[in-house]
Amino acid sequence: MTFAAASLRNSQRIYEQWENFQKGKDVDRTIIREFIYRSWQRCRQYGVDPLKPVSKVASPAQLREQTVLNAPLIESSRVIMEKIFSMISGTMTTMVLANSMGMVLRVLPEDSELHVPGMFSREEYLGTIGIGTCLEEKRQIEIFGAEHYCRYHHGLVCSAAPIFGHNHDVIGILGVTTAAESFHSHTSGMLGTAVYAISQQMHLRELLEEQHTLIELLEEGIIALDASKNIRTMNSNALKLLKLKSTPVGSLVTDVIEFSRSTRAFLDEGTPFNDVDTTLIQRIDNVSLPCVMSGALNKSSGSMLITLKEMGRMRDFANRMTGMKPTFQFKDILGNSANIEQTLNSARRIAPSNSTVLLLGESGTGKELFAQAIHNASRRAGKPFVVVNCGALPRELIQSELFGYTEGSFTGASRHGKPGKFELADEGTIFLDEIGEMPMDVQVNLLRLLQSREVMRIGGKTARIVDVRVIAATNRDLLQLIREHRFREDLYYRLNVFPISLPPLRDRTGDIEVLARYFIRKSSQQAGKHVEGLSQEAVQMLNDYSWPGNIRELENVMERAVYLTSGPVISASDLPSVIKESSLRHKNSIKVHNEREHILDVLEKNGWNIKNAVQELNIPRSTLYYKIKKYNISRHDKNENDRSDIGREIRNLSKEQIDMIVNLAKYLKDNVS
Repeated sequence: MTFAAASLRNSQRIYEQWENFQKGKDVDRTIIREFIYRSWQRCRQYGVDPLKPVSKVASPAQLREQTVLNAPLIESSRVIMEKIFSMISGTMTTMVLANSMGMVLRVLPEDSELHVPGMFSREEYLGTIGIGTCLEEKRQIEIFGAEHYCRYHHGLVCSAAPIFGHNHDVIGILGVTTAAESFHSHTSGMLGTAVYAISQQMHLRELLEEQHTLIELLEEGIIALDASKNIRTMNSNALKLLKLKSTPVGSLVTDVIEFSRSTRAFLDEGTPFNDVDTTLIQRIDNVSLPCVMSGALNKSSGSMLITLKEMGRMRDFANRMTGMKPTFQFKDILGNSANIEQTLNSARRIAPSNSTVLLLGESGTGKELFAQAIHNASRRAGKPFVVVNCGALPRELIQSELFGYTEGSFTGASRHGKPGKFELADEGTIFLDEIGEMPMDVQVNLLRLLQSREVMRIGGKTARIVDVRVIAATNRDLLQLIREHRFREDLYYRLNVFPISLPPLRDRTGDIEVLARYFIRKSSQQAGKHVEGLSQEAVQMLNDYSWPGNIRELENVMERAVYLTSGPVISASDLPSVIKESSLRHKNSIKVHNEREHILDVLEKNGWNIKNAVQELNIPRSTLYYKIKKYNISRHDKNENDRSDIGREIRNLSKEQIDMIVNLAKYLKDNVS
């Protein structure tokens, strides 16, 4: 005999124990189950009237709110409830779905008199009852007849089972209430099966929602295909990339998208592929999409997942990975000399525009630093900054590096193709360093690109429009290269829109010490040493040096000196021998020049009277003759110096100034006697 049958047969004995409990007498615990007795005690503490239970119903607003919050639970249980109810329905039979608070969300049949949506089926209101007691016990239960705390329910049998979420917390209760005489022993088993199915359905729904959320979070466009290559779903990024308003579910993917030859082969063969650089055509609106495409295959089902990465995102990612991030700004360019201030002012004026800039200067003068500062001060700041060293690229690769190539366009080319530097720099800036080293045949294509703003990949059939600002740089004399037929004149004028000449370090009076102290601080931090600065002798030596390597050479010299010095200040002995020797030659040159000029002045002053000159110079006559011969001093030196000074002045005059002087001379000749 089942427990349910025994309980129904012992209903009179259970009722007697119920009466004893209500009168405060002892209860036979062999007749009353433990969880029933616990419930009766709770109901007494709640103050529940066993003869007149209280019915509490939520407001319509509260019910609407809980219906929305529990929509997944309601939807997951809808079909299952209807199926089970059709099998157990009978007189006074009601199936109820409640939330984790015991609020009834759904009732079958809908016209039930026992339960209504919004009613709270809890012990504190209705006493020992299927849903309320199940919430307390957190396990499947059955309550028979007089086991109910309130007499109103003694003619009923309540079965209830908890619905667990993935964290093993109760998210709802499924209950069945029926008249005692109509109770079927299979109800409990069907109820347990139902809540298990609902839990699994909820778990599956959560997985699908998580999957949907995940693919929506991905930056890539996602297209899911079934085994027949029909579209199952697309995320919003795929719709955006392909300019589609809605997902064409069920459509053959090749009816919606035209694939390139290689990617179509992958699809037809059903083989996975990764990061294929391609261009797709959205057939509905004839929209072109340059992108990077990958495909993954589910071998068991034959379905496929396609990812589309926007070329712009791939470009930004590539730039980040390759370290092409411009960090320098104009405030990072040190120096107070007139030359550098004038150069900075010119660069600041042109930076906000889209004009092409040509940076001219010796090696090591900071051309890339200026290029980065111009980029960061422009509207393109934050966009790609791509550096191309035209002198470092092999001649046979420079075309493909600059302009890219299509799949299989030449021997050794990647079958996926590759974007060029100009495509990677789209919407940003490309810095063409050492432009004077670019081969003539590449110059032709570069000129065409600058004119049309279109990139044609090697082996490609269609051009791609790019929005790129060009900053070129060289340490060569481009005009001389033009005369030697090694640089195209038309390209020169296309690049020479706004030329900026960077002064060599030797012409930046006062900046050498400023830069040297900056490099000392920088190198000291790297070396973990405390070096404060330079001795005056060291400063003088640095100023006397010509710096053929410019700022780059100065930085290297200071880094070496920081590691060599044993004290807090870099001295002359810490500097390289080439700088010390240069300084010595410079001092000797000044000394010789000053002595020669002094002797010449004394001789001129004394009318070239050797006796008087010897007395004033306080040197022997033989010494004076020796120095006159050594320094090649003659009576004509002053006149020649004067003439050379006048010549220099004339050479510095403009054409307009010379014409004005000539006209003035003619006027004076003709009109002044």
